[in-house]
Formats: sequence, C-alpha cells, structure tokens
Amino acid sequence: MDTSLCRICLGQSVAVSVFSKEDDIQYSNKIMRCVNINITEGDGLPTMICSNCINELKISYEFVLKCEASDKALHSFHDSDYFNQIQPKLEIDIELEGIKGELDDHDNYDNFLSDEVPNKVSTSEIKLKGNEGKERVRKKCKRSKVGPIQCVICGLLVISPSAMQNHMRTHTGEKPFSCSFCDSKFPTKGSLKRHNETYHAKRERKFTCETCGNSFFRKNDIITHMRVHSGERPYVCPFCSKRFRQVASLIRHKRTHTGEKPYSCPICDKKFADKNLVQKHQSVHSDEKNFSCHLCNKSVKSKTALNAHLSLHTNEKQNICSFCGMAFSMKGNLRTHIRRVHSERSGQCTVCLKTFSDLEVHMRKHTGEKPFICALCNQAFATKGSLAHHMVFKHENAAKFKCSIGECTKSFPTATMLEFHLLKQHTNHTPYICQYCSRGFFRTSDLSRHLRVSHLDVQMKSTSLKPIDVKPCMLQYS
Repeated sequence: MDTSLCRICLGQSVAVSVFSKEDDIQYSNKIMRCVNINITEGDGLPTMICSNCINELKISYEFVLKCEASDKALHSFHDSDYFNQIQPKLEIDIELEGIKGELDDHDNYDNFLSDEVPNKVSTSEIKLKGNEGKERVRKKCKRSKVGPIQCVICGLLVISPSAMQNHMRTHTGEKPFSCSFCDSKFPTKGSLKRHNETYHAKRERKFTCETCGNSFFRKNDIITHMRVHSGERPYVCPFCSKRFRQVASLIRHKRTHTGEKPYSCPICDKKFADKNLVQKHQSVHSDEKNFSCHLCNKSVKSKTALNAHLSLHTNEKQNICSFCGMAFSMKGNLRTHIRRVHSERSGQCTVCLKTFSDLEVHMRKHTGEKPFICALCNQAFATKGSLAHHMVFKHENAAKFKCSIGECTKSFPTATMLEFHLLKQHTNHTPYICQYCSRGFFRTSDLSRHLRVSHLDVQMKSTSLKPIDVKPCMLQYS
C-alpha cells in the first residue's frame, strides 16, 4: 500500500505526518477524538495527512471540545442546583452596592460565568430599606433570571447578552472604551473605570485592615483582603469545585478547563490564557537586559533569572534529590539529574560509559539504527524529534522566508536563517565582536564557540562578557 497517501481523503497532495503535533497534540489523537477509528504507528496504512484535511480536522476538533465543555458545564450546573440558586429571593436584604462594587473592580466582570453570581449574602451587611431599595432589588433580580448564553466560538457560558457582547471582544480585539486622559483603550467599562482610578485620580488609602494593618484605596479591596484572614473562598469552579477569593482568579482558572486563550502576542501572535503571561513572553522578542547582578555585573532579562543567577554566587544547594541525596542549586538541574539518572529509561552506556535519560535512544548512535523514516523522501532518523524537525524544515516550511535582495531567490524555513544569510551574503558586517582579539562573527553561537576554544583561560577570569550592542534585524541591506 502507498503509505504516502493522505490517511483521510486518500489524496496525493500530502503535507505532514499524521503523527506530527499541533498545539502539543498529535493529529492522530485529534482524529480519534472526532471519529471511532484507531490510528497507530506501524499499522501499514498511510501515515500522512493533507492540508485540506488538517483544516477540516481543526474545525471538527474545536467543535468536539466545545460540545464536551458545554456538556460538562451544564451537568455541573444541574448537579449543584444552579438554576434554583439564581432565582430572586426578595425576602433577603441584599447589599447591592457592596456586591456590584466588588465585581466591577475586575476587568472581566462582564465575562464571568453564570455560576459566579453570588447566591448568598450575609444579613449582617448593610441593608437596603424603603420602597426605593426594594425596587432596586427587584430590578437586580430580574436581570439575574436570564439563562446562560454560550459563545459559538469557544463555548464559554455567560449570564446575559451584554456579558456575551463584552466576551466577544476577546475574540475580535475590539476596545470601544477610550481614556479621556491618555491613549489607552479598554474592552469594558469596568476596566476603564479602574484605569482612571489607578492612574488619573488622586487616591488615599482610607481603608485599613484591623488585623494586619495593611491599607487600601477602595472599600472593595479591603473586603477582598479580609478573606485572607477569614479563609472565605466564595467563588467555586463548576468543573473541579476548586474555590477562589476573587472572581478574576476564578476566570483565569476556568481557562485551564475550557482551553480559552484570549490574549495574544502582538509580534508572533502566540496565544496565552493570561495577559501577564503575554508581558512575560515579550522578553523573548527583546534584547533588553534590565536586571544586573551586583556581584559580577552580569545582566539578565527577568527578576526570576536574576534570582537564579544569584543562587550561583551563594552556592546554596537547597534542591535535594530524593533518590540519592545529591544537592543542586537550581531546580532545573535537579529535574535533569532525575530524568538522566533515576528515570525508567535512563542508564549508563556500556560503550562510552556515560549516563543518559533515554539509554535506548542513545544506543542507536552506536548501532546505527534509524527506525523513523520520512514518508516523503525516505530519509531515516534515529528519533521522532529528528523526524519532526526534518518535516518542518525540509517539507513544510522550507520556503517560508525568502530573500528579496537583488536577484537572490534563496529561501529558508526560519527568520533566523534568513537573517544569517542576509548578513553573510549581502553585507560585510559582523555584529558580534570578540573583545579579546576583535574577530567578528555573524552569530552569537559562533562567538561563544570561539571564546571557549581560543580564550577559555581569560573567560574563566571574567564573567561579564557581552557582544556589542548591535541588532542584526535593524541593519539595512542593499
């Protein structure tokens, strides 16, 4: 049988292996989630999938996830007697101002799921009295009668049409609320209000905690803070019953169940579940190193990296292996040690006497065994990772980045390879200079190799090596 056919449509225009991954999930696993068939390696059947089938599979897989998420949410609502809980109870005095103010303090107030509506309020809170107060209670309860509405894109359930309208802005990127003091824009009124209170209003810490003495700008902040002392966690996840002190924390947690990633990197469009992760990810695209070690002047990109570096100076080894008692200064080194020495696949090679995390894979270097074969060009590889790397670089994205200088028609699978080509072939500029012998290099890896080979003794005495501040991507090519 021709194994180069598309496994789904049996066409000839194949694109990628059915065992390749997208979003860390193999296409074969996605197919088996959608239909009742079994796909395994080595079954003798076609192992490829074409681009058209990949697009159809993506739509089908997202639909399956949406159905499963909504079914789980609805069963959770039903089991917890949710619909009875949100019915108006006019005989209970409710402090509307305190509840609404607390929820308004969060950016995603209008996005919270229907189970986030408080179903019980302490009668010791401030009570609304008189006809006006009762009328406000009736209006609030009428709004709570609206059933859950499901997003057609990600399957998220919200409580009202207005909440759905605000939620859709996470997909469209629309930010209709503009700050009148600066150029900032926001998707909700609540986020604009909090921005104005934080950056454009004169604030005073009027509310002080009697237990620990911490002060806060707003009443709702101290209400939330008091839960630290009382242990109260009023917001419950409908999927796993985990409890939280704040609505915003619950919203972030729910994304671990729904898979929603509403925030994206403006440079590479990578998706994230939390906007703080986007800010942390930005350092990948920047060469700025704003955190410096006061002992050796080495600069790093983040405070976390700086703390990890400082531990090298103190020589504190607080990470102890539970198998053999060896101590390490960094958690990553401990994890590497356990994977290499104490895992089921690890072992010592009888040929080179070194230990490896996967001894079976390592032994293929000595035996020459290459069990993984490319279905497009029949090239063989020793590991799955090598085959996947080959598929991406040689067959999928081989011509993704093209050189446009003069008559040059060369293409490359990555932007880094294209930049190296531009530097080497179309300029005489070497941006990375050795500070010991002034020799120039096109890549930081070449400079690092040169330092190890030629200047190792001097390198041991100095820990503040830095290439000159030149960014290849900012050069002009002619």
